[in-house]
Amino acid sequence: MIQRYTNDAATPAEQKELSDFIADSPNDELFTEALMEQMERYPSMDGDVRTFEGMADKALLLSRLNRPETLPAMPRRSYIQPWVWAAACALVLVIGGVYLGRHPKSGHAVVDAAPPKPAPTVISPGKNGAILTLSDGSTIALDSLGNGKVASQQGSDVFIRQGKLTYAAASATSGEVAYNTLSTPKGRQYHIQLPDGTEVWLNAASSIHYPTLFSSADRVVDVTGEAYFEVAKDVAHPFKVRLGKTQIDVLGTHFNVNAYSNEPAIATTLLEGSVRFSTGDGKSQLLKPGEQTRFDQATQALTWTDSVKVSSVVAWKNGIFDFNNMGLREAMQQLERWYDIDVKYEKKAPKISFYGKMTKNIQLADLLTILERSKVHFQVEGRTLIVKP
Repeated sequence: MIQRYTNDAATPAEQKELSDFIADSPNDELFTEALMEQMERYPSMDGDVRTFEGMADKALLLSRLNRPETLPAMPRRSYIQPWVWAAACALVLVIGGVYLGRHPKSGHAVVDAAPPKPAPTVISPGKNGAILTLSDGSTIALDSLGNGKVASQQGSDVFIRQGKLTYAAASATSGEVAYNTLSTPKGRQYHIQLPDGTEVWLNAASSIHYPTLFSSADRVVDVTGEAYFEVAKDVAHPFKVRLGKTQIDVLGTHFNVNAYSNEPAIATTLLEGSVRFSTGDGKSQLLKPGEQTRFDQATQALTWTDSVKVSSVVAWKNGIFDFNNMGLREAMQQLERWYDIDVKYEKKAPKISFYGKMTKNIQLADLLTILERSKVHFQVEGRTLIVKP
């Protein structure tokens, strides 16, 4: 049945039968052994990423039949076929209570009883939430507020509607320009509709500073951290995003900008429309859909690529960790922001890359269990994650 499923040959009735078996099987170890036997019968994929991703997607889909909240990530392993581990790890998590390792002599994956471990510190994933700073400096925590009016600002009334901050034109204005700032602490992300109708999603540890009413020739906002934009079209009033000394000029488009101060580069990725990224010293790059610029914050070098995987870039907005050939430090920075933790390295960070996808709605301990398949070990002390070689 497993073989038929992974070959896309299983009928709907057979798929249901397999799902019911996973849910009801009294012998988890027997099922896991059967899974590993089937997976090891497939020939080597010789690094064919497309084929591997297809296998991984099937395994993840099968895992969701029983645990929809968990989509495990798959670490790259140089000494064993990675697609075998990807599919096996995904399903072993489903049935639970087993440990997937390597036999010290044969080199084959084996299933053993999980050794008892001390209860780890429970660190939950981030959630929807932000802090709104009004023009007078007062702040409003949006995490627990329901739908309704939040405040009145110059030129606009501020509402929460279905978990999104929105602005509606007010009846009276004095002509003065007022500014608000929406900021997301670590462990939070939020969605806002600006006064002109532009939609913005803020990732964790980010902020956007904007007028409560766009009344000038240009629509200008300031951003720190990471944000995804769907800009309302208005050719007569160009939209501009300022990132410190750099700037993005927009007409009407969908794009993502990653401008965290602790990242090596500012990355601008275009999904739709057209934007121009400009530096403070006169360099600029016009982007077409599917392209990305990276501005190195140390060397001030501006580079361009047309081969970026845009779905990976905006995965955070869709509730997914996408470890697309991602290095350890880069992956740990994502965990720091989303789980509101501090990451420390016991020794020099090992050079290892991960790939695969995982839902962001997962406990930190579950995520680390999967990442440890890469020979990297972790220790949690309070809200500090210690990376060990």
